[in-house]
Amino acid sequence: GSVDSNGMRGMKGVDIGAEKAWEKTTGSKKVVVAVIDTGIDFKIPDLTDNAWTNLAELNGKPGVDDDGNGYVDDIHGYDFANNDGDPTDDNGHGSHCSGTIGGRGDDGQGVAGVNWNVSLMAVKFLDSSGSGTLANGIKAIDYARKNGANILSNSWGGGGYMKTMFDSIELTNKAGQLFVAAAGNDGADNDAQPSYPASYQIANVISVAALDQRGQLADFSNFGKNSVHVAAPGVDIYSTIPGGFEFLSGTSMATPHVAGAAALVLADNPSLTAIEVKQRLLASARPLRSLAGKVSTGGLLDVSYAVLGGTPPQDPNDVTTWANRQPQTVSSVHPYGDKKNDTFSVTIPGATRLALHFLRFDTEANYDTVSFFNKAGELLGTMSGAQDDSFSPIADGDTITMKLKSDESVNGYGFDVDVAAFEN
Repeated sequence: GSVDSNGMRGMKGVDIGAEKAWEKTTGSKKVVVAVIDTGIDFKIPDLTDNAWTNLAELNGKPGVDDDGNGYVDDIHGYDFANNDGDPTDDNGHGSHCSGTIGGRGDDGQGVAGVNWNVSLMAVKFLDSSGSGTLANGIKAIDYARKNGANILSNSWGGGGYMKTMFDSIELTNKAGQLFVAAAGNDGADNDAQPSYPASYQIANVISVAALDQRGQLADFSNFGKNSVHVAAPGVDIYSTIPGGFEFLSGTSMATPHVAGAAALVLADNPSLTAIEVKQRLLASARPLRSLAGKVSTGGLLDVSYAVLGGTPPQDPNDVTTWANRQPQTVSSVHPYGDKKNDTFSVTIPGATRLALHFLRFDTEANYDTVSFFNKAGELLGTMSGAQDDSFSPIADGDTITMKLKSDESVNGYGFDVDVAAFEN
């Protein structure tokens, strides 16, 4: 069984509230995050000071298992891909994830991770091409557990359900450790088609989806109303790689935001259990309409609320929470017919923002479209396919215009608008 890193080649447009949280804590060296990945290059200046160090091995004899943990010279972690005590990153993926968790902040160089201070344990089981075996993945998880990691960050996935992997993660749960995992990059529903290790139903697992800069679920990101928990920024994330910096995208990039947030919460509240940290991260997620039904929290990681407490605000773009409603009867022809180019407009005098609710919406997916425009004629977005019981994009102002375009072949039902929702 082989697995692969969950990153894809690619300005953080989405704020997870780290700056606010830093007013209270910037992290602690006592919190150990195991980055189970392609290794970490601790020669990167942003990462050097945050290396986890096994003092018995550092001060011991080369070639000797000084601490008797079964591994020789594992000073900063271990390399299960090449079976030695040097987990230096030869791919870039693990160092990129590490920079997000714990790139040294406030040092006038590079990137600031979610933690300025943290101990990063390099547990390498993915090789220079980003691939590895499930057997070595289990060894990596076991190593992190036995050597005292508080949080395991897992930006990898692949293979089917495996009892031995389940058991290995269950042991981290019993040991009071948090297991953060990437939901995967197949654009698929993990509730229907599990993606491991993120889909293991174990109490200490947090499964992470990726959000793009517009605040939408990234098009590649897996999701799951029940089995994926929270979203974090995962598109064009700028972080450390050997020899420099790079923008990368993937649920791989979202995962270390959550692992980093967990470390920050633990630095501030060392007495919390892993399950309490998980509950706090999920309870403090900031609701986003775009994530409703996609992740169990319906929200985006917000480390400021996780650390400082309080209730995150409702999403101002969540039309379902708007109080003002006015019935409408605006419909296309049923069926709408071929080669149509029809325009429909709705005006609510005095409205400052406006959206339309579709009781029914059904056009030939990707071929027949309804586009939405504001009063100034600016395109707000386009809908296509089967989207019953949904809202249009939001228009600023009192008017929204729809343009239905169809091609010369298949045509469907069209749409019925039953309600306008607005703010004034």
